[in-house]
Amino acid sequence: MASIRDVATKAGVSTATVSRVINNHASVTMETRRAVHEAMDFLCYVPNRNAVQLSGKCSGLIGVVVPNLINPHFCELLASLEKEAHYVGKSVLVKTHQNQCFQDKQLVKSLIGMGIEALIWVPTEAESSLSEWLLSTGVHTAVVTQTSRFFNSVSNNQERGAESIAEHFFDIGRTRPGFIGQDGVDNRKMSAFCKKVLSYGHQVEKRHGYWIPKGDGEINRGHINSLDTIVDNIIFLEKRINCLFIYNDVAASYVIESLRHKGVNIPEDIAVASFDNTIIAQMMNITSIAQPINEMGKLAFELINTTEKKDHIDSISLTTRLIVRKSSLDMTVTKI
Repeated sequence: MASIRDVATKAGVSTATVSRVINNHASVTMETRRAVHEAMDFLCYVPNRNAVQLSGKCSGLIGVVVPNLINPHFCELLASLEKEAHYVGKSVLVKTHQNQCFQDKQLVKSLIGMGIEALIWVPTEAESSLSEWLLSTGVHTAVVTQTSRFFNSVSNNQERGAESIAEHFFDIGRTRPGFIGQDGVDNRKMSAFCKKVLSYGHQVEKRHGYWIPKGDGEINRGHINSLDTIVDNIIFLEKRINCLFIYNDVAASYVIESLRHKGVNIPEDIAVASFDNTIIAQMMNITSIAQPINEMGKLAFELINTTEKKDHIDSISLTTRLIVRKSSLDMTVTKI
């Protein structure tokens, strides 16, 4: 079994530096951290849990609560968090609240009862009612994918991502936009999209903005009635939209297939773009907003590892980028 000295030799650093990397110390540069992580992976080194200091508790457990594991976006986030946990000798306990406020509360309290050292959380509305109690437990908490009023958080600049989709639609000559969003989740994102559309001298007509209940588009089988209804509305409108922004890849894949089944050509009739750039977008050639998931996982661990007492909340916003694919722009490669 490899030792910390073996890792130090492989990485070309001191054992003290390896220890600082394992304990996620902020003083270590990204280059050094990467070299140590690569050495740990190469040697299959697992840190000694007793030597790792994340908080005053020593359970070695990090609680992670996400909406579901149907959306690959959350699976990718979990993979990133598990990787970061491995580097500091921790284990991850995963729970899903299915966008249910009551279930979210129960899961968080259950994890605290299990003695977790820290919590990484994609919360529901339960966040505000749990905040005071959760802060009193002393368990370090980081909110991910959202901005929090109560805890340190790391999220993506979703507003800028939505704006870039609007810009892309107008760049390719589409001027009759619509959107599909989750009520209570995507309001800021869709608002940014509509404002950017307005800046081009156009608007998203009220009848072309569709809202579905939170989590309704993420089921693992059968038809999604709310999305089926929207598809029918889009098809039967006298003046049809010619571009559509959909809140995530899961819903986008469903809507695209439904539209095609009813004779709508994508992207010739309707250009489609979505969010998350998951494996679904890559396999189905969906234009999508890419988010730096690995960086989010790393920063989440830095946030729960901080021992410095601050009089403010850290809110980190990461940059997104648009990946253009065939759902919005039919690209044909011609050999010369």
